[in-house]
Amino acid sequence: MEWKEKTGSNMKEKTSLKKRIVKIGGILLAVIILGFMGKEFIQNWQDIRPYLENVKIGVLGIAIGLYAIAFLATGYNWAYLLWRMDNRIGRREYLHIHMVSALARYIPGGIWNIVGKAYMCTEKGVEKSATTASMILEYVFQILSSGLFLLFFLPVLMQELFTPILTWVFLFIVILIIMLLPWMVRIGIRILGNVFHEDLSNMQMKNQYVYQILAQYVGVWLFTGFGLIILVRAFEKINGIQGLYLMLSYPISWVAGFLSPSPNGMGVREGVLQLLLGESYSYELLLLITLTTRIWTILGEGVAFVGFEGYYRLQRKRKRE
Repeated sequence: MEWKEKTGSNMKEKTSLKKRIVKIGGILLAVIILGFMGKEFIQNWQDIRPYLENVKIGVLGIAIGLYAIAFLATGYNWAYLLWRMDNRIGRREYLHIHMVSALARYIPGGIWNIVGKAYMCTEKGVEKSATTASMILEYVFQILSSGLFLLFFLPVLMQELFTPILTWVFLFIVILIIMLLPWMVRIGIRILGNVFHEDLSNMQMKNQYVYQILAQYVGVWLFTGFGLIILVRAFEKINGIQGLYLMLSYPISWVAGFLSPSPNGMGVREGVLQLLLGESYSYELLLLITLTTRIWTILGEGVAFVGFEGYYRLQRKRKRE
């Protein structure tokens, strides 16, 4: 009996040590990548400087506003998911929980926004199973919608390869994937349920509901993509193909950052973005784009947070009166 207890204790210690190593490794990875980009930025400052001197502030403001809308829409999507499972409080309250807890994503460790969201939901009396399920579904829908978003634009990027026969084959594959999406969501729930050690086998989702939520998340990627295009246009004029590459590169870099151990994908997201856009822009503009996208997202989230929280507090004050 003692031997079993010691074995179990040793396994827990090893698991805990592995988690700490992964967290430290993630932070080091972010520091190394961002440090390299920072060094390159300083070395190429004389070539980057003209872009900053000629920046269009109004256009920059529009880009930040579009990302703020995308961030709010992401929060609403999660709020809607949880509200469908547990409607004891309104969607506005759930959105408030999302906005507040999202600030913790930048704390090293990568779990504090999840912990904060779970704690705030518990304080409001929301069922733990519903909270966990909603967070798992959020990740499932974000990843699947990013793939679906890329799929829609694939023929444009590879138009030289698309003969009439290949176009019909592609359309057949797209229709097949769309038909299989509800099944993919259920598989994703099962996989992430195992990762989070939660039994979600009883969770049922109607096909219509799956398509509705996926469409909402695809809409988020559209707003984010347009925002990124406008962000770059604040520094330099770009053509349609460059804009399309920008729009499609962000979901890929976001997924890479999400899967990485670095805090909120820092460093990894920027590194992947630079890799994907390497042949589309001058090196100096590329450095500027990859480094300013992080500032753009932080400012957009800040605008969304201040705007919504101001509205939220005003509504609560009116309700008390």
